[in-house]
Amino acid sequence: MNLGLIRHIDSKVGQVVCNYLYYYDKFRGLFPPLKVPEGVHRILIIKFWGIGNLVQASPTLRGIRDKYPDADIVFLTLEQNKGVYEGSGLYDDVIYLRLTTIWDFTRELFKMFFMLRTYNFDLIINLEPLVYFGELISFYVGVGPRVGFAVPNRKTLFTKPIEFREDEHIARSFYRTLSVFGLPENPAEEALQPEPIPLSSADEKNAAEILQSEGISDEGYLIGMNVNASDVAVERRWPLENFAALVDLAMTKLNAQVVLYGSPDERKYVERAVAMMRRNPVNLAGKTSLRQAIAIMNRLDMFLTNDSGPLHLAYAMNVPTISLWGPESPERYGPLGDKHVKVFKDVDCSPCINFKNLKQTNCKMDAVCIRQITVKEVFELLQEAHENWLKKNYNHG
Repeated sequence: MNLGLIRHIDSKVGQVVCNYLYYYDKFRGLFPPLKVPEGVHRILIIKFWGIGNLVQASPTLRGIRDKYPDADIVFLTLEQNKGVYEGSGLYDDVIYLRLTTIWDFTRELFKMFFMLRTYNFDLIINLEPLVYFGELISFYVGVGPRVGFAVPNRKTLFTKPIEFREDEHIARSFYRTLSVFGLPENPAEEALQPEPIPLSSADEKNAAEILQSEGISDEGYLIGMNVNASDVAVERRWPLENFAALVDLAMTKLNAQVVLYGSPDERKYVERAVAMMRRNPVNLAGKTSLRQAIAIMNRLDMFLTNDSGPLHLAYAMNVPTISLWGPESPERYGPLGDKHVKVFKDVDCSPCINFKNLKQTNCKMDAVCIRQITVKEVFELLQEAHENWLKKNYNHG
C-alpha cells in the first residue's frame, strides 16, 4: 500500500475527524457515558510504524509492564512488525493491522474498530507521534485515560497529553509517556537501552545451520551489512558502489566474513551491489525469515548499515554497529552507548526528515548528506573495531 497515500489520508481526513471529535468530546453529556472501571485491568498500547521505533519504544513497554504487572496488555501494531517482540512478556496479546490495498485496509480497519471496542480498555497509551489515525483509535476504543503525544496549537483527544519534542532522542520521547504514572521524565541512559528480542533454541539452531550451509565458520571476524533503507526515505541509502568497495576491503584486508541482509523485496537491490564486488560475500537477502535474520545477527561481531530497521534490531541484540546517516539525525534515532558509531556529516540541509513533515523528504541536493561519507573513513572505523576485536579475543597488540 502506498505510504504517501496513507500519510495524505491521515493528515487531511484524520485532522478533520479529530477536530470534530474534539468538540464532541467537550459535550460528552450528549450521549450516555461508558462505565469507567476502577483500577487498571486492561491496557491498549499503540505503535504502528517502524521496526526501529518499536525497538526504541521497548524500554517504555517494559516500564508499562513493570507498573501494571497484573494487567492484560494488548499491543496494536502493523503486520510488518510481526516476529519482533512476541514472547518477550512485554504484552499479553498482539493485534496486527495489515496494509495491503486501500479497500482491504478500509475493510480491516472497520472490523478492527468494532473488535477493539469489545475489550473495554481502561487505559490507552498511544506511542505513535502526531498521527491522527492512532488518536482516533484511542478515542474510540477506551473507557479510561488516554495518553499520547500532543503539540501546541493542535487540538487533541488525549486526556493526558504529553508534549512531543523533536529535539530529544526518540527513546526519551516514548519514555516520557510514563511520567503520568510517576516514573522519571528524564531517566538515565541505561533505562533507555532496548529490550533484547527473545530467541528460541530453534531460532539459534536455524541460524547456525544457515551460516554453516553458506560456508561461514565460527572463527574469524563476522560482519553483517545492510545496503538497504525502506521506501519511507530511500535517500538514506549510501551508494551501492561504496558498499561494494567496502566489502572488498573488509574481506581482503581484514580477512573478514561478510553477510548481506535484505528482505525479499530488497533482494534485487542487494544483487546489484554484489555484482559490483570482486569478492563473494554471503547474500542472505530474501532467504531468511525475520526471526532467522535476528538469530544470525546475534552471532555477528559487527553490523554496518544505513539508517534503517535492521540497525535497531542489531542494537536490540547488543551487536556493535557502525551506522551511516544523512536525512535523519543520529542524535534523534541512533543507538545509544559506546558500542555504536554513528557517521553523520551534518550538512546545512540535514537532517530534513521529521514527524512534522510526515517523515518525507523532497531532496534537491542528490542526498549530498549521505554521499559525503567516504569509503575510506568508514573502512578506518571498521579497521579500528576489528583491532579491538582482535585484542579482546586473541590478546593481539
